[in-house]
Amino acid sequence: MVLKGIENDSEMIQHYLDIGKYETVASLLDKVFEDDPDNATALFQMGIVEMSRRNYLEARGYCREALHLGYDESKAMHLIGFSYHREGKLEEAEEALLRALQLTPRDSELITSYGALMLQTGQEEKALAALERAREINPSNIRVNQFLCEFYVAIYDATVQQVHINNVMESAEEEVQSLVYTGMFHALKGEVKKTRQCYQQALLLQQEDANILALLACHDSLTHPLFAPFRLVDKIGRRSIVFIGAMVLVMLLAVLQLFVPAMIVFFTALLFVIYSWIVPILYKTRMRKALESNA
Repeated sequence: MVLKGIENDSEMIQHYLDIGKYETVASLLDKVFEDDPDNATALFQMGIVEMSRRNYLEARGYCREALHLGYDESKAMHLIGFSYHREGKLEEAEEALLRALQLTPRDSELITSYGALMLQTGQEEKALAALERAREINPSNIRVNQFLCEFYVAIYDATVQQVHINNVMESAEEEVQSLVYTGMFHALKGEVKKTRQCYQQALLLQQEDANILALLACHDSLTHPLFAPFRLVDKIGRRSIVFIGAMVLVMLLAVLQLFVPAMIVFFTALLFVIYSWIVPILYKTRMRKALESNA
């Protein structure tokens, strides 16, 4: 079967690599090696196949053989560095990726690989700098934005937000996806106003999207004045534990016959509970009015 738009074996191999059909690629490469065992490109592609099989040593072997036969050094070192990273050999990975960056300093995917490595080693400033460069070079690159999402979740421990982000990426138009990713990028840089603007613009384009509204609400819970009491309590501990602690304190003060302080603590806790019921409703009402006024 000949795929539409694919005219030769090399294009077919690249097509199957692009869609992740690595075993199909391996079968096609076997035929290439029968005719040309020293095909540098095929050797590099076989390195990718071995990476998919988690055979990292073999993957590097194919890359080095391809290099020996004149294959692009930057691409080969990128894959070698990536294999070391996957294997947990972080120093070797950094050395290989830095060599690749010397050769092609404006390769957005290569910069992203280096940023991912820096994040794993705990060097968040270097990771963010790499992310900034990668987005500047190619803001629509899928892998760059996937790493942005991983970085955002790792930094903010945003496991709940991850669900909403994934849903937006699966269902939203490209412009909305770009706005969400850009919003996350500004959030990482601490640019509160720009983050909110991006999420709001995305919500204006898809006003019924509950996932975008949830992302905006999560962001506002970290920054909006309405949620300031929640942030203060969360610094002490989980809200339920803080409330139970307040009730225990009320009873202790009552036993000590310190009734005025006990009443103050009790009514403060009660007001906080009422406030926690009212604020989400108030927030949604304000958001709805804001959307209607901007529509």
